[in-house]
Amino acid sequence: MSRIATNVSNQVALTELLRNQSDLVTAQRQVSSGKKASDLKGLAQQLGSLSAAHTLTSRTESYLQASKEVTGRLATQDLALNEVSGAADDLRQAVVDAIALDSGITLIQQLESVFGRALNGLNQTYAGRSLFGGSRVDTPPVNIKTLNELGAAAAVSDVFDNTKVKATVRVDEGNPVEIGFLADDVGTDIITVIKSIKDYNDGVNGPFGATLTAAQKTFLQGTIANIISAADGVNTTVGKNGLLQGRVESAITRAEDQQFLLKQVVGEIEDVDLAEAATRLSQAQTAVQASAQTFSILSSLSLLNFLR
Repeated sequence: MSRIATNVSNQVALTELLRNQSDLVTAQRQVSSGKKASDLKGLAQQLGSLSAAHTLTSRTESYLQASKEVTGRLATQDLALNEVSGAADDLRQAVVDAIALDSGITLIQQLESVFGRALNGLNQTYAGRSLFGGSRVDTPPVNIKTLNELGAAAAVSDVFDNTKVKATVRVDEGNPVEIGFLADDVGTDIITVIKSIKDYNDGVNGPFGATLTAAQKTFLQGTIANIISAADGVNTTVGKNGLLQGRVESAITRAEDQQFLLKQVVGEIEDVDLAEAATRLSQAQTAVQASAQTFSILSSLSLLNFLR
């Protein structure tokens, strides 16, 4: 014989109330946080894609940060290299003027100015570190300070203390980019010409006076080709640095574009549609109210009321 009871209806109503309350809590959390789930368990089906996107985002951010830091260094290198290039131009003009005026009375003073300008460029620093010192960044790569010290050096190579290790940085998924230049590579030719003029002035055919001797004029004419060659070498390095600046700027643009795309990918996985979530929240609130009312009504009913 079948039993007649009201507890089954009450249990069903209670279960439905609890389910609707759970849906309400979920909808409230999504609306307040803007996220589909509060932990990774709620995104289990897309966990692999999400993890890959976050990993790539982190790597892209590191590349972007490195690129932006390098931008400042390359800009400073450009100024330093142009300083050395300007020194070569000043030297050429000083020699041409001396030949044209047939006078070298101010040539050594101009030579000191040229040397100071070249030295300033070669010993330039960025963030407290020597730009052209290779791996030795704590001391200036050119170890002399005056034109007289250059004249006293046994060889031009003796005045350079840089190592042969060039700075590199990774700005994207490709190979590391070599961004450093070395003081001796940049400055040997121009310093050699400066030293040759200084040594000639201090030698048996010097000093350069108010009127150039035939031998002095011939010597100075011979230095012009060397000065032009030195200037061309420095200008080539300036161009290389410019190409590096362009490459890094392109890397920054690519990284920023990739960041934007990755943000969209992660957002599609993690972020909730707020309009849809708000609708679900409203529906869940209505469902909870209805379930609570139904449960309340069923709880007040009893078969005893009908059996009396």
